[in-house]
Amino acid sequence: MAKKDINKSVQNAKQKTSNQRLLRPFRRIGSIVPKNIVDHFETKLKYAGIRHDPKIWVGVRILFSFFIGMFMIMIYLALTNPEPTPENIGIVLLIWLFGFGISMIVSYLNLFFMISDRSTELEKILPDFLLLIVSNLRAGMSPFNAFTHAAKPEFGPLYEEVMLSAAKAGGKSSLADALNNIGDYFDSQIFRRTIMLFTKGMRSGGQLAALLNSSAEEVQHIQDLRAELGSATRTYALFLGFIIIVIMPFLLSIATLFVTIFLAMQPEDSGQQAVAGVPMFSGKISITPDEMMLTSVCTLALTSLIMSALAGILQKGKLLYGLKYFPVYAIAAIIFYFLAHYMLGSMLMNFG
Repeated sequence: MAKKDINKSVQNAKQKTSNQRLLRPFRRIGSIVPKNIVDHFETKLKYAGIRHDPKIWVGVRILFSFFIGMFMIMIYLALTNPEPTPENIGIVLLIWLFGFGISMIVSYLNLFFMISDRSTELEKILPDFLLLIVSNLRAGMSPFNAFTHAAKPEFGPLYEEVMLSAAKAGGKSSLADALNNIGDYFDSQIFRRTIMLFTKGMRSGGQLAALLNSSAEEVQHIQDLRAELGSATRTYALFLGFIIIVIMPFLLSIATLFVTIFLAMQPEDSGQQAVAGVPMFSGKISITPDEMMLTSVCTLALTSLIMSALAGILQKGKLLYGLKYFPVYAIAAIIFYFLAHYMLGSMLMNFG
């Protein structure tokens, strides 16, 4: 039996050494990044519950973004086959920077959404967790046992962090330090204040059950206020979404058709013309229908970005949280714009 355990330990050590060798290039890439940026990502990874080396995490994303930029360059070269002029080299560089930047932004936003969802999930079950602690304390348990036994597997990330903190408390670190360490893995001020209250109550020996009960009622009241605010602003968000997705594309399609029809009716010579004795303006328009269409698409994309940021502020109080809705708003608005442009064009042709 002992021989099997030794062989298993040797195999685990070899596997760990092999993994370290595979991850060494990513760690070297991450080492190039300034330390303050690596420290920032280390904090964010803790909030997301990811226990990885931040240098490796950053190195993986940088290398992946590099290849995304190269892939976009390959597509551009395959489609256009440009000559190696300074202008084309500059375009290639801009395409690579665009692909690299978009990939890094998407990686950061994905991490941000993980943190936000993890904090939201924690704050939803926090009142129940505190009430369970209160029940355990009133049942005669010690603060440590009351805290650990209140964590249930259905609590998800909170259960995992409490178990890890309990394991640390059973080792070299103190219970207070282990509990304070839990707050470092959640981006929630409410939870940090609760942990601080719990640790201070243990040290002072005060009415810990009453304090936690009041804290649970306060957290529940805050969640009720957030839900009420979300319900009050949901109607305005739907109204603004209707304007962005339906009304604005419809008006821009009319503007595009107006430019197209005006250019088709415009005479070859400029100046004032007379139709049935009535002077008619025949000046030239400096924008083409294709430019008007491109301007409309860009306007819809920019407005959708602003609308998604506003939705994030209304829902979570965080501007970046709403960016997950940006592709939905932008794609829906642009599709409706082209549909309206096609339908109005077909109607005018039938009347024409």
